[in-house]
Amino acid sequence: MKKSILFIALILAAFLSFGQSKKKQSKNELPVPRVWIDSIPSYTTTPDELLAHPTLFTDSVGCRVSGFSMSLEAPGHDFYGPLYSTTWEFTATHKEMIKKWHDYPNVTVYIEDIHLNCHEQDAVSNPIIYKFNVTKTGN
Repeated sequence: MKKSILFIALILAAFLSFGQSKKKQSKNELPVPRVWIDSIPSYTTTPDELLAHPTLFTDSVGCRVSGFSMSLEAPGHDFYGPLYSTTWEFTATHKEMIKKWHDYPNVTVYIEDIHLNCHEQDAVSNPIIYKFNVTKTGN
C-alpha cells in the first residue's frame, strides 16, 4: 500500500513539474512583432500612398521583415494573388498590380505570410489589411 501511494505521489509530482515548465516557456516567449506599411497611419489609404511607401516596417527591436505575400480583391473583379516578396519591399509586380487596380472602387489589399528575421530566428506577424478607393454606400 505504501509503495502504491509513493508511486502515485511521484507521478503526480512529475505531472505538476511538467505543467510548471510549460508555463515558464510561454511567459518567456516574445510578443508577435507588429508590422505596417511605412508612413501610412491608417488602414484606409490610397493607391498613391501605397506606391509612395512600398516597404514594410516593424517596431520590434532586432527584427526585420524578410518576406510577405500580397493579394488584392475588389467587388466585381477576381481575387488576385498571392504575390510574394522575399524582402521588406514591394516587388515590381506588387507595384504594377496596385497601378492596374488604381481606379477600382473598394479595393482590399491583404498583406499576409509576413515573416521576420528576429535575432537570427524566423518569426511570423499577423496579417494586415489595407483598403483604398473606399466608397460610401447608402445615404
